[in-house]
Amino acid sequence: MIKWIKKWVDKIILKPYIPKREKEIKVSDLQYKTKAELEKLGRKIGIELDKRLTKDKLIKQIKKKIK
Repeated sequence: MIKWIKKWVDKIILKPYIPKREKEIKVSDLQYKTKAELEKLGRKIGIELDKRLTKDKLIKQIKKKIK
């Protein structure tokens, strides 16, 4: 019984960490996102976007950072 518990705990604790792959940002998909989604995306890539700007200007800033 103890061997079984030890084996079970070892599987959980020693399980290798596999990081999730981040999705690539497709420029064509940006047009269909909301301003809030664009702002979150901008934070992920390291820029702070102002939601007061137009959606086109937000997309231009993201495109500029990606390239």
